[in-house]
Order: sequence, then structure tokens, then C-alpha cells
Amino acid sequence: MKRLILLTYTFPPLSSGGTPVVMNMCRYLPDNDWEVTVVTVENPKGMKTDPSLLHDLPRDLKVIRVPHGRSGTGTTTTAGITHVNPLSRMVRFVAHNYILIPDRVITWRNQVLPVLKKIIADEKPHAIMSFGPHHSLHLIAISAAKETALPLIPFFGDLWLEDSYVEWPSRFNRLVESLLERNVVRKARGIIATTEASTGYFIDRYENICPPTHVNENAYDPRRIKRADSEVTDPEHLTAGWTGNFFGNHSPGELLEGLEMFYKRNPHSKLRIKMAGSIDPISRKRLNRVPLKDKVTHYGHLKWDKVPPFQKNCDILIGYLNPRRGSHYKNASKTAEYLVSGRTILGIVPEGSMAERIRKPGRGYIVHPDAEQIATTLENMEYQWKTSNLRVPVDYAKIEERFSAVNVMKKTADFLNRMAGP
Repeated sequence: MKRLILLTYTFPPLSSGGTPVVMNMCRYLPDNDWEVTVVTVENPKGMKTDPSLLHDLPRDLKVIRVPHGRSGTGTTTTAGITHVNPLSRMVRFVAHNYILIPDRVITWRNQVLPVLKKIIADEKPHAIMSFGPHHSLHLIAISAAKETALPLIPFFGDLWLEDSYVEWPSRFNRLVESLLERNVVRKARGIIATTEASTGYFIDRYENICPPTHVNENAYDPRRIKRADSEVTDPEHLTAGWTGNFFGNHSPGELLEGLEMFYKRNPHSKLRIKMAGSIDPISRKRLNRVPLKDKVTHYGHLKWDKVPPFQKNCDILIGYLNPRRGSHYKNASKTAEYLVSGRTILGIVPEGSMAERIRKPGRGYIVHPDAEQIATTLENMEYQWKTSNLRVPVDYAKIEERFSAVNVMKKTADFLNRMAGP
């Protein structure tokens, strides 16, 4: 049995798109002769939490939690709105964009680095994996492995320089982080990303220094997600559901504009939209105004075990990405869950990695994030629903082979075996 140190900020009870990826590694790498020791944060800051996630971790998983600064966030929150005075807002802007590079988790370095070094000395692991974002963890892992020959395997759940969710405050900031990314690539024994386009980014940009790469698909856990075996409970309506979180520059603007156009043109439509996850306050207010009022329902944040039933109780599952630079590299972690659910999938996404997965193995519908195109596609889909012609995934053997965490982690373990060799 080989030993892997997994350095990650994204870990239960934190609930984000990367959490299922990390949980799948913790559950299924040991089945492939890789024992995982997780080093994570004791008091996570600034992200959604779901304590129910803790109950789904393997009981024998070794988890070391390291404090991050002081407890508490230093702000007060009412109805989901964080109140910060203007001076504090300015200080935070300067700190987050020009001092805390590449991100705020770099302030965790002085607390977690000694712990990592001690674990390396005591356990003699075969490799250390850093999971980002946050990408500062890759820099911390470099320092931890600096005095040994321990293979470093950075896992890019999202890209660093080409993440469509990130806006760069200045050319200087992007230049500094490009140098940091190059250093990570140069020090890495191997690189893991979630799509072929993402690994291709590293191969193309760092041709002469890029180590071997591996695609770890965002997978579904077959213990948790299974094919829907019953009809949707509301046969009178065409129900479309979205699960996830909007944050940073990732907003539902084009989606809501498309829905408004659709309902203005089709006021008697049977289409109903269910949204579960984080949405900004302005968009939530928009849902309570005509024409979306009573047709689009926001359910807020769902607990971990409530997401699969929510998805299965929809005729259509919606994947959504804003059309920004770098969006073609992305594939949402929920795509695999959508594929195995057996429901119709609508990808409101630019052409790229996510569109390919929805269109081919999922037989799904792809439309560019444009209001007119969204409205027209929904009209066509409602007509197909009325005539029982909505497309659904059919090749489950192919979906299982490519997206089941059991198979995905077997391939990742094989990659780690090669990287941990001489």
C-alpha cells in the first residue's frame, strides 16, 4: 500500500464544486492501493459549509485539520448579505488583489507548512498531491517537499491563469501569477486536470518543461448517484432543474434573460424551473418579478443527501457556464451526476469540454448562453416533451466507464503509480 498526502482546503464540511472530487479520491484511491492522508483546514473561511458531508467520509480516513488564523470571519451576515464598511472593503480589495497572491489561503502557509513537513518525516509518503483552487496550496506543497525527493502532483480542479471565474485586477498581478504557475509546473512530477483541454493547456504552454499529465474526470459516486427508476412526480408540468453555485463573475444573467424572453412569448407554458444553490441577491429579486414569478423557484442550498432526489425529480437538468475566456476548458462536477441520472440534459454553455460531454455520451441539448437562443431552445424542448420526444442518455455502459468514480480513480491510481516510481 502506497501513501499519499492530499493537501486541500476544499474538504468537508466545505461544500463546493471541488468537494465531490476530493471525496471520490478519499473513498476509491485506497481500493487501488493508495492510502490517503488528508491535510486540510480546521476552521474554513469564506465558503459554503454543509456538515452532513462529514457523515459520508470513509470512517478509517486519516484527516489532519490545521487552524487557519483566528476563528471567525470578522464580518456580520444578515439574510445572506455580508456588511463591510467602505474602508474595510478597500483594504480587502487591495489585500486580495495585490498582497495575498495567488489567493487568501497563502496566509495559511505558516500554520500548515510545519505540519506537512512533520508528516513527511514521520510517514515517508510516496507522493504529495495539492488540490486547487486554491492554487496557493501548490506553492505550499513545493516548500513541504523541497528537502526530499517526494514527487509533487498538483491537481488543477480549475485552471489557474485561464479560469473563466477569475478576473485579473492588473497585468502585473497576472504576470506574477504566471511566474508562479511556471514554477509549479517545473517542480511537478506530474499534473492532473479534469479535461483534455485543461491538460492540453499545460502541454501547449509549457512544452519544454511540462511533466506527464493525466485527465481525472469529474466523476459521480455510484454509491450515491444512480439512474432514476421512476417518473417525475409532476406530470402536468415540464420541470427543469439547476444545481450549483453562482459566485464571483459567474452569474445567471443570460439564463434569467432567456427565461424572461421565453415566458413573455409563452405565458401559458407548462415549463417550471427549480434552482438549488447560491444565487446573488439581485438575481433572487429578479425571480420574484413577472414574468419569472411563480414559474422559477429558488430552493436555496440543499444538503448533500438531498441533491440526488432533487435532480431525479426533474425532466430536464440544466448545466450553465458564462461565455468567458477559459470557459471551454471547464466541465462542472455535476455533469457526471446529470449523465447517470437518465434525465434530459440542457447545456447552456459555450462550445468546449462541458458541451462535448453533454452532447455525446449524454445525447443532450447544447445552446450558447444567449437569451434568444435559450428561449428558442426551450420552446423546442417543450414541444418535444409534449410529443414524448425529449432525448435522454442511452449508452450507460459508456457513461459508467468514463464517469464512475470507481473507474476514474483506478486510472488516477495507475498514474500515481507511474509518478511515484523511480
